[in-house]
Amino acid sequence: MITMLRQLFELLDARGRRRLRIMVLAQAAQGVLQGLGFLFVAPLVAALLGSVDWTGFWAWLAAITVAVAVHHVLLVWSSSLGYVVGTDVLSSFHERIGNHLATLPIGWFRADRTGPVGRLLGKGTMDVANVPAHLVRHVIVGVTAPVTMVLGSLVLDWRVGIAFAAGTVLCGLALRLLMTIVRRNDDDYEHDIGATASRIVEYARLQPTMRAYGVLDRPERGTLEASLTRQQESQSRLTIRGAWGLIAFFGTLQLVVTGVIVLTVVLALDGVIAVPAMVGLFVVTLRMLDPLSQLGELAGHVQVNADAIRRVAVLLAEPPLPEPAHPAEPDGAAIDLVDVHFAYPDSGPVLAGVSAHLPQRSLTAIVGPSGAGKSTLLTLLTLIGRFFDVDAGAVRIGGRDVRALGSAEVSQLTAQVFQDVYLFEGTIADNLRTANPDADDDELARVAAITRLDEVVARLPHGWDTAVSEAGATLSGGEKQRVSLARALLKDALIVLLDEATAALDPVNEVAVAAAISELARDRTVVVVAHRLSTIVAADQILVLEHGRITETGKHAELLAAEGTYARFWYERLRARGWQLRSPVPTGMRKGS
Repeated sequence: MITMLRQLFELLDARGRRRLRIMVLAQAAQGVLQGLGFLFVAPLVAALLGSVDWTGFWAWLAAITVAVAVHHVLLVWSSSLGYVVGTDVLSSFHERIGNHLATLPIGWFRADRTGPVGRLLGKGTMDVANVPAHLVRHVIVGVTAPVTMVLGSLVLDWRVGIAFAAGTVLCGLALRLLMTIVRRNDDDYEHDIGATASRIVEYARLQPTMRAYGVLDRPERGTLEASLTRQQESQSRLTIRGAWGLIAFFGTLQLVVTGVIVLTVVLALDGVIAVPAMVGLFVVTLRMLDPLSQLGELAGHVQVNADAIRRVAVLLAEPPLPEPAHPAEPDGAAIDLVDVHFAYPDSGPVLAGVSAHLPQRSLTAIVGPSGAGKSTLLTLLTLIGRFFDVDAGAVRIGGRDVRALGSAEVSQLTAQVFQDVYLFEGTIADNLRTANPDADDDELARVAAITRLDEVVARLPHGWDTAVSEAGATLSGGEKQRVSLARALLKDALIVLLDEATAALDPVNEVAVAAAISELARDRTVVVVAHRLSTIVAADQILVLEHGRITETGKHAELLAAEGTYARFWYERLRARGWQLRSPVPTGMRKGS
């Protein structure tokens, strides 16, 4: 509980912290008054039994009345503060999380984080808001009221007070066990439900492919089925194990209450304590059940919400890319890789000492032999675009380290065209204008003609105003690639980073994409992970990346003459390009048969 409050305190702004601090103090006082109100019943009963003491009776009745009145005032006030703090959480956390996400490295946004982040922004923030609005009061009162009654029972009879204290410790241990069970299984459940959300998005986006290959009719429908199964299993574990933890807590609570009642009766029968004191202790014992029982019933919800606060804190603790106070100005668009070392957080080294000079207004092709790994080749592009910062060495644009330029300047200098093209929901024109909002119709027509996007627009029912669904699902892969290239041309950035994913395109789209690449390379610095042989031949420079290092650099003819890794790569591609599937000709159709 203390950890949860501390994390919530750190997440709030100054006004929210002040309100939370006041709310906690008011609720703690509320719990103390509740405990005192129950304790005052013991002397009230004693004043009525035996020789009636009306003066004492009215005095203790007045004390109970004052305690109850102040308790209710604090209840109303602290509950109002709780709703205000909860509303602050809802109104500010989306903005705060969104602003923080905007500062994270672009490479942080992997596909498997879509579901968890979306769930955190939805249910997660609601869970966090629920803590001050509803749960904190029950937890604080559930702790302070029993502690007050335990201390008061020591005054009534020290033996019963010690029994109360020991029983409270046992209940605390059982409660801790319950919350530990919930925390461990809730982490698994949240992970699995986030993974399922990501798979559902993927499942919806890949419907054309899945239907084309009949995947929907198979019992093992890919990763979505497995994700749903894992989610169901983790939810069952959370429910069943949480139920066992709840049984353990309430069993301990009942055992403690029974033990205290038996001890009180034995002491009364032995004449150690008076009957009025026994009655008062019974009242205290039975009333202590309420806050403790409520605490046990809410323990699972408290832990789930505490986990939500922890996940928000973890997300907000993700280190953003450092930005310079005074961004430097690049001198041109040449790119220098200086002894670059890089490794992803969850993998081994990807680049180990990469150095190269990519001249301004040149086309540099990055190739790798079989087994080099496409992700390794793409890592160079992402580091130039500052999706991540290097672990060691430097990436320089125009003689300036990209870290000194800052993310905003690097974004202005670069345009990225990768294989996984994403189109926003809107029209074709809207998607192009994301690169240049001020572009007029003539500029759209110019880039469309270069990339042959005009052919696609002419076929669409409403031309430029044709709406494309989210992610561009209504367009083919080649058509989306044309849109992406046109968008890069319209941005008019000095550097273009291109994953030339034309291997899977039909001949018509391949020609269109090739023409766009040629146009891009005229007056820009183009860096391309090359798949097409013609692009490799036309490159001003070829970098051969192998085992995280650049092993060869030069033009096509030079590297072929060297008869090294690049030559072997080239002839493998030639053989693959010349290969075709042949079916045997039926005997009756052979010439001369």
